[in-house]
Amino acid sequence: MIYKLLHTLLARFISLFVFWIPEVVERKKFELKNKKDVGAQSFKQQGIRADFCFEFSSEGEFAQINSLVEDALALGKKIELVMFSPSVEKQVLALYEKHPEQIRYLRYPLLTYSCFSQALCFTNWVTSKTLYLVRYDFFPEFLFWSRRPGHFLKLLWLSFKKTRLQNKKLSKLKIKFLQASSLNVFATQEDLDFVKPLGFSGIIYDFRMEQIHRRKLNRQTKFSQHFANHSQLLNHLRQSPQQLIFGNAWLSDLHLLEKLPDACSVLIVPHQLDQKNLTSFQVELEKLGLDSQLVDQNTTHFQAPVLILNMKGVLCELYADFTHAYVGGGFGASIHSVLEPLITGSAHISCGPVNNRSTEFDIAKSHHRLSEVLSPSEFNTWLKRFDSQALVFDSSQYLFYRKEVIGC
Repeated sequence: MIYKLLHTLLARFISLFVFWIPEVVERKKFELKNKKDVGAQSFKQQGIRADFCFEFSSEGEFAQINSLVEDALALGKKIELVMFSPSVEKQVLALYEKHPEQIRYLRYPLLTYSCFSQALCFTNWVTSKTLYLVRYDFFPEFLFWSRRPGHFLKLLWLSFKKTRLQNKKLSKLKIKFLQASSLNVFATQEDLDFVKPLGFSGIIYDFRMEQIHRRKLNRQTKFSQHFANHSQLLNHLRQSPQQLIFGNAWLSDLHLLEKLPDACSVLIVPHQLDQKNLTSFQVELEKLGLDSQLVDQNTTHFQAPVLILNMKGVLCELYADFTHAYVGGGFGASIHSVLEPLITGSAHISCGPVNNRSTEFDIAKSHHRLSEVLSPSEFNTWLKRFDSQALVFDSSQYLFYRKEVIGC
């Protein structure tokens, strides 16, 4: 109780002295939705106890548990979802709309925390005896919660890549979380090896692979509903001997196409789809001497060898149509998902040099499907590779680990 009182006072202090900062204002608005949303009201109000509680921040972390949540819901389980970042709010609300009787959600109250409120205190709100923390949110409140009798903490998608690369030791807080956890699921073998000398063990798996696999299996249904001209687009690209997809591309990635062979056609899917960025893409491609065409789901006439797709939500499914896939972001902040082309069927994947933060990079490298390219000449050398078959994904491993993690 002393900890909760201190947490409440700290939240009040921050709110009083930095209330004028725009980010703080937006954060408080985000958290205060908990007080009015029906879906954010605790199962306690109905006298119900949830089977599982998952806490996560980003869209990638939510994707990590998506297949587990879907399967648990199909079995009639009740689930609590605790989100830290507004970036994943849309997905959580969409899932709640589909399963309002089985799901409750909480925006983690960082600035509005109150030990006197159910809607603004995780410990007062949660009913599940099992808490899954995905990735990084090692808040002391979760540690105190885990010490209660009958409570179980499980850690998913653990990665210490940044700590490893900087030759740093694991923090005392992270060690305490590992000690409190009854199950540790590590992102890579390197992450498990990093903590083994400290006496920790666990399993290695990335649950996003199953979710990506399910998207691949349902791709034609999605195309028929949202991208009816998908086949015509592919037929146009296949008039060239080789096809390439440039996924989650940034302007800084386009220089790799400087020496693009005439025999290669390209589908570019930009990371940002605002008109200013799309225009910049066309201008940059023109500077490189490449004829491009901006297309969307309503385009019926395809003519240029380089197509820029102005459409959200289909990149993962599109990777399955290309043997060669370049994943953008590696000449900027960091690469995007290389698991998507790996699992959906691209035999050859490449990316830029800024990939040190990505655990997916390590996974794809371990399957010998990923190449790092630094220049147009290296990119062209990679384009000539046809020495690997696409990875065949097997769901049996997922089913085994699903039972290990959620018991069903």
